[in-house]
Amino acid sequence: MNRDRRTILSLVAMGRITAAEAERLLAAWNDGRETAWIFGLCLALAVLAQLHLRELLPILMHFVSARTPAMASAVHQALSPIKDLWGGLL
Repeated sequence: MNRDRRTILSLVAMGRITAAEAERLLAAWNDGRETAWIFGLCLALAVLAQLHLRELLPILMHFVSARTPAMASAVHQALSPIKDLWGGLL
């Protein structure tokens, strides 16, 4: 990130590009990074949308209770509002 900015500033210092061109390069570079973040977040949301909570929550609760029985009650209490949303179908 800083390397790219330094490279652009050194090009301005050497007189190869103008300050206006440097501004456009920096703006384009930032837009590309923003587009990558947006694409990554959309991809993550698409993957999360494929999860079925009715299947995932019981598996998660069983996994936690099997690994740490002392934490099982805390996990059950933390997940009980989510379970109540489905009317106890979980």
